Amino acid sequence: MKWNDLIHIIMEENDGIASLNYLYSKAHEFRELPSSDWKKTLRGVLYREVKRGRFKKIGLGVYAIQNYKDQFSAYSHAVQNKSIDQYLDKLTDFHSAIEGMLIEIGNFFEFKTYTSDINKKFDGKKLSELCEIKEIPYFTYHELKEIISKCDVIWFNKNKMPFPKFIFEVESTTDFTNSMLKMYQMLDFNTKFYLVAPDKRKNTFFNRVKREPFVSVKEKFQFKGYEEVTKLYFSSVEHYELKTNFLL
Repeated sequence: MKWNDLIHIIMEENDGIASLNYLYSKAHEFRELPSSDWKKTLRGVLYREVKRGRFKKIGLGVYAIQNYKDQFSAYSHAVQNKSIDQYLDKLTDFHSAIEGMLIEIGNFFEFKTYTSDINKKFDGKKLSELCEIKEIPYFTYHELKEIISKCDVIWFNKNKMPFPKFIFEVESTTDFTNSMLKMYQMLDFNTKFYLVAPDKRKNTFFNRVKREPFVSVKEKFQFKGYEEVTKLYFSSVEHYELKTNFLL
């Protein structure tokens, strides 16, 4: 089977869309994979077919068949230079959308991404299919691995033995305590912790981080607002479009 047909079939069987990570995970079901760098070949064919109009970009490293409808997505808003407020005003599930943006940004920044919310969707894209890692690697004790496996989004480095570099917890309503306690277990690692929430909840975060047991290590925890994450996503889309259009 030709690579372009393989890509098309995988997309069609997956509601018309597929991330690069999903294409990599499914390719072996349709043809014998060569010993050479077949992922590079697949990407080359995909980019060529995007230029020809058979497929289109609908996310950072996410593609779809040409007739797939995504006019209300964060990616389409960014490509059309619409404001961040226009996109956020239409959102009904902020938690899943922010997680999805963080995963796509992590992939774009060349981290290995993970989420515990495998059944959630971001603009029609399954979070589990956006991630490169499906299970937490055995980088530490089993008990600690189980604790952080419940974190919303994790970016691991690309080393042969990956370690978590950034942990994100998306919090819309709680006082951050449960999320921060999960992160607290990782203090002995060179990992950064981000609590992501609406900007109006920043004072709640600062009040919590001033209390035990977090106050002595408060510099490890950072607050990021929904708007800041969305702004980074939109900026990444702009850079991604420039890069892929230049290299096509």
